[in-house]
Parts: sequence; C-alpha cells; structure tokens
Amino acid sequence: MFKPRTISSALTAIILAFAISTQIYIQPAVAAGGTCNPTVGNLPICPSTAPSESASFIDPTATITNPTNITLGEKVYVAPFAQLDATNAPISIAAGSNAQDQVKIIASGTGVQIGERVIMAHMAVVKGAAKIGTQGSTGPFTDPVTNTQFNNDIAKTFLAFNCEIDGATVERNTVVTFLARVGPGVTLPAGKVVLPGKNVTTNLEASSGSLGKVADLTQADVALMEGIIEVNEAFAKGYTELARADSSNVQGINYAPVTFFNPGGLPQIGGIATRDPNFRNRIIGNIVLQDSLATLTNKIGSRISLRADEGGLFNVGEIAGMANDVVFHALKANSLTLGNGIGYGPRALVHGGRQVVNGVANGPETSVGNSVGLAPNSVIFRSVIGERSAVGQRSAVFNSTLAPRTEIRSRTIYADNGNLILPVEW
Repeated sequence: MFKPRTISSALTAIILAFAISTQIYIQPAVAAGGTCNPTVGNLPICPSTAPSESASFIDPTATITNPTNITLGEKVYVAPFAQLDATNAPISIAAGSNAQDQVKIIASGTGVQIGERVIMAHMAVVKGAAKIGTQGSTGPFTDPVTNTQFNNDIAKTFLAFNCEIDGATVERNTVVTFLARVGPGVTLPAGKVVLPGKNVTTNLEASSGSLGKVADLTQADVALMEGIIEVNEAFAKGYTELARADSSNVQGINYAPVTFFNPGGLPQIGGIATRDPNFRNRIIGNIVLQDSLATLTNKIGSRISLRADEGGLFNVGEIAGMANDVVFHALKANSLTLGNGIGYGPRALVHGGRQVVNGVANGPETSVGNSVGLAPNSVIFRSVIGERSAVGQRSAVFNSTLAPRTEIRSRTIYADNGNLILPVEW
C-alpha cells in the first residue's frame, strides 16, 4: 500500500514552481434578464427587480456565455469565477442550487439540467448533456452507519470539490465526492455516494457497492447538504443586498455580507483594512494577509477567490507564489491558517473545517505549515499539513494530519490519517 514519505526541500521547490503562472484576462460576466436569464439587465442580481429574499446572485467575475440560453430559478448563488457556457446547448439551474467558485458548466447535446437544491462545490465540472438532481427517489434509504431507514423528501444533490460529471445523469439524494467522476451515459441512482477519486463508467458500477465505486447515502451526508444549501441561499440574499447598496461592493477586494454565520467586514492586507473594487481577484471578508497589496499584485495570478465569508478568521502568511484559479473557503464557524512560503499551484483548493473524530467534527481545524508546496488541482480539507510537505497534482488530503516533510504523491486520495488511501482513477 502507498504510504506518504518524507521529502527534501528540493522537491518542495519543484512544486513551488507550479505557483507562478501567466495571468489570463477573462472577460467579466455579460448581462442578465427575465425569470431569469443572466443577460445584461439582470446582472449581478437576477432578475434585477426581484426581492432580495428570492433573487439569484451572479458574482461579476463569473463568465456567462450565451445568457439567453441560460435560466436560473430563485435563490441561486453563482460564486466568483464560475463559468456557465451555453454556446452549444441550454443550461438550466433550478431554485436553491449553487455554482461555487471555479465551477464549470459546459453544455452540449440536449444541454445541462440542474434541479433544485443542487450543490456544485468549488471546481466541480459538469459537461455534455447532463441531468443533475432532476429525478430519482426520496427514500426510504438505509443508513449503513446506523442501520436505520430514513427518507429525504426535500431532496438534495451534492457534487463535491473537483469532481466531474460528463454526460451523465446524477439523481437527487446522491453525492459525488471530491475528485470523483461519473462518465457518459451513466445514471447514478438515488441513495448512492461515489467514493473519492473513483471513475464510474457503467451503470453497474454506479449501483453496486460490491464493485468498490459507490457506497450508500447516510443521514450525516443529508445533514451536511442541508447546511450547505442554507448557507448558499444566504449568500444569494446577502450579496444581492451588498450590490444594491453599492454595485462596487461585490467587486475585487471587498466586504463579505453580514449573515447569521459571518460578521462581514473587510480584508486586512499588510496590516491595513483594504477595499479595492478594481483588483483583478476576489478577496472577501475576514481574511488577514501578511503581504502588502503591492506585493500581492506581483506575486499572485488571476481568477483567484479567497473568500472568507462563511467561516471564521483566515490568517495567511507571506505567499511564495500563487498561480491562477486558486480558491480558499471554509465551513461555517471554522478558521483557516496558512503559513509563510507556501506555493499554490493552479486550481489548488484549501478549505477550512474541523477534523471529524469518532463521528464528531471537534478535531483540529485546517492549517498548512510553512514552505509547503500544493501542486495543481490539489485539495486540502479538514486537514493539518506539516511544514515543508508537498501534496501532488490532482491529490486530496482529507480529515488528516500530515507530519512535517511528508509527500503525498500525484493522483492520490489520503484520508482519515491513512485509513483510506485511494488512487484518483481518471
């Protein structure tokens, strides 16, 4: 079995090299309109005249292509640098769903249909002719942990970090976990959870736990989904209210909305409370960065979303380098601590949350030590990463603590302190 190994500073330096990237200009979202199409008149609030309690919100950095072919229901939140591309086919996103930072939806064929209360977490990709959360059972399901039956009548669907849905049908009351994939023509049935890193290519793999690709939905999965939906509906309302107060409030370096789970406020950059609507990246809320604004401008790439609008304080040391498309976020009431000299590769995700110990999220919060290298498409969640460690390309560290100078190789899922180690199959 694969085991992490200690590494030299040379390897860390190699991974740090991923963190310097060419800045690419992406045009801002164009437009908004109707019930709702995100055309010019309906951006960033869709529809533009809707009450804040029911409005959808599209961050001004989102890329919207062919908006008349895109429809949004109520209370949809589209986060920074998401991409909705309806050039070749329609996209519909129903009420209460969200497309988080760096999510890509690229429709073709008959298009992409997203049902109600669908979570598309950071960097998830949906492409082709896909249906997510539009059909499927609400129970009864048997919880494999408690061995009890339950229903989930107010159905939800969860596409987790960096997963991909390619021309597949994902029924409601399902989870596709981080760095997993569901391939063309496959239907993931209600009550199933795709395991981390798995590539599901047949209906048999999608329905039979004995093949090692899927497990059964738990009541804990449902509870997590309920909390995420609640938070993202609050974002749709909160960012709508910020934009109506002043449209520049939802651009660049700026306020987080005041919600029941976050006090709002401005970022502290180089010791100074900073608001800069013209900054090319989104830096939001209760985050402290040790670098000055001038240093950040030259040190980090583009399409970056450092969004401290849900958790507690984000404390970020001096950055070695940050490539394009990096995302920071955290669960409700959780902080994030990032050391000095960290190199962040393209599409690296660092997400705050406490480790789960004996079924309870009361362990240490996410932190990354000094001089760590995070390679492209790496994921850190509910984990502590020791100094001078390296996490390889397209790998994830979940619910774990890594000792200093540990290497997690590329395309590896390292979870629960090594109790689960899986390859990323695609």
